[in-house]
Amino acid sequence: MRVEIKPSKIKGEIKVPSSKSITHRAIILGFLASGKTILENFLISDDVLYTISGCQMLGAKIKQNGKKLIIDGGGEIKPLADSIFVGNSGTTARFLMGLASISNRQIIIKGSGQLEKRPIRDLLCALNQLGIKVESLKKEGFLPVKIYGGKINGGKIKISGKISSQFVSSLLLISPFAEKDIQIIVTDKLESKPYVALTLDLMKAFGVKVKNNNFQKFIVPAPQKYKAQKYKIEGDYSSAAYLFAGAAITGSQITVSGLSPNSLQGDKFFLEILKRMGCRIKKQGKNIAIKGSAALSGISLAMANYPDLVPPLAVTAAFARGETKISNIKRLKYKESNRIKALASGFKKMGIKVKTGRDFLHIFGGEPKGTKIQSFDDHRIAMAFSIAGLGAEGGTIIENAEAINKSYPNFFNDLKKVGAKIKYV
Repeated sequence: MRVEIKPSKIKGEIKVPSSKSITHRAIILGFLASGKTILENFLISDDVLYTISGCQMLGAKIKQNGKKLIIDGGGEIKPLADSIFVGNSGTTARFLMGLASISNRQIIIKGSGQLEKRPIRDLLCALNQLGIKVESLKKEGFLPVKIYGGKINGGKIKISGKISSQFVSSLLLISPFAEKDIQIIVTDKLESKPYVALTLDLMKAFGVKVKNNNFQKFIVPAPQKYKAQKYKIEGDYSSAAYLFAGAAITGSQITVSGLSPNSLQGDKFFLEILKRMGCRIKKQGKNIAIKGSAALSGISLAMANYPDLVPPLAVTAAFARGETKISNIKRLKYKESNRIKALASGFKKMGIKVKTGRDFLHIFGGEPKGTKIQSFDDHRIAMAFSIAGLGAEGGTIIENAEAINKSYPNFFNDLKKVGAKIKYV
């Protein structure tokens, strides 16, 4: 799918989609809980559908009733097949690897070609420490993997926090099923802490207690059981960031609704970023209004805890005065694409000067020109350059724009509703 975006002012209100991160976790917990869990306001996207189908293949009974997702997992993993395909969903792969560890049979987890390039060695080693046999079937430390299910022993395990916080979350989610107390020790700095905070908050909501020692050691006492819940999923700050960026670069004003003011989602930090760059923001309940500025200013930021905000930040920086220095982003090369390279490539084509390194991206703001952009089948790259197209001179064409279906299927329709000039070509 090819989409053309032309310069546009946007104005109005958009209800943001539900949180992808919370939806994934809530589905897993509903599966592991005893009783019937009802999830309200859940997200429907490609990634979430892979998590639903994966849980069903592991024995969960899941059905949709209008805007509700009803899960009857029963807390037991009884696989219906020997192999599960998770597409390009890294979250699904990592969480299902944990679930497969407590199943009663061998399970192969496999994904698309790009997902098979993303390292998972640290999670495999951690599962080994729990007494679970796992093996990579092609390249050591990568998907596809075979997991020999059984009982997890518990005890003390060590894991790095440098590659992905989802490894820690996967271990935490299955920890109540261990034979004895589990201690998860992060051997270095845990990046993306807000995502682990989300996991802990949801585990608490489903009835399991975890002792958290400054995100360096987690203790999960045994035995504990998850209890089914009726849970309403809040709006997604990660998706909202692109809408905020659209207002910022065009000097427009929009209101985004459905966002919890007390959310633990780390990506609400984007609002503080935009304030520093010169935008005006007004919060009222679950509505956030943002007014862009014709005089955005470049800033310097370390983004280790907010990797998914780098694409919308980079877009805003491309229209700001001066240089924006984005650092601590080396993990971006392990995403759906190498996002440092993808962003740099796109901005260079738009006439924007950039400097890149293993752990940084520097953007020198200017006047982006419309051009043809490759999404690299990465939803956040597709959305980022679509937003850039709202402010760029001339038309911007996004190749493989269907990548948005991974997290925000209604992205283009929502932008059209507030005045964006978008057409499929």
